[in-house]
Amino acid sequence: MNDDSKKQKMVENYFQQMMDDTIDYGDAEDAHEVDAGTIPIEVLEEIRDKKSKGMFVSGWDNDDTDIIPKNMEDPVEQFLTAAEEGDFNTIKERLEKDKSLMYAKDQDGYTAMHRAAYNKHLDILKYLLQVGANPEARTNEGWTVLHSAACWGNYDAVGVLISYGMDVNVTSNGNLTPLHCALNSEAEPEEQYTTVRYLLEAPGVDVGIVSSGGESALQMGLRQRECIRNLFKKFIA
Repeated sequence: MNDDSKKQKMVENYFQQMMDDTIDYGDAEDAHEVDAGTIPIEVLEEIRDKKSKGMFVSGWDNDDTDIIPKNMEDPVEQFLTAAEEGDFNTIKERLEKDKSLMYAKDQDGYTAMHRAAYNKHLDILKYLLQVGANPEARTNEGWTVLHSAACWGNYDAVGVLISYGMDVNVTSNGNLTPLHCALNSEAEPEEQYTTVRYLLEAPGVDVGIVSSGGESALQMGLRQRECIRNLFKKFIA
């Protein structure tokens, strides 16, 4: 398994464990009291800032000990990688030849739109919506494109998806809403704040949905830094 893939999988697994409340924090009552169990900062910085080519490859061997390398001879992988890397011209050219590619997924269920949302390629996201791609397509964990955008603090994508009419309360397999994902994001503080604000301002948002880990977005939000706590206080006032 290459280093970038290990880091991406580490973050995804850690995120799910945190939300399911299965991480051991030792003597501390929860994750907010100590740094125990947190992902090393160099890993987070590598994933958030560098986003090396290939880090969203997600096919795993049966024994989970190695990653299946990209097959760049495969038209599906070429298309998904173009979305990941922001290659708008390739996306457009491939879809003009084969419309079915808009439904293509990798082995973890990520579509081109998921990959574009992860990597802030807003032009590709908008184009895929325009040509009829489904933003409610699910990964194997039940994440929609809105979950992905919220998790990585991509507030522009969140705004586009909400304007498009996506259900802001859509839940994953672990009963996570996009707001849960945004509140647990490792994005830059301003990106996280703006993402949370956009979600709280969305019509019909429900801050009381409880995840499989037993927490609502409201509970999480009131434990956040002051600026985000204030968003929730204003919301419930």
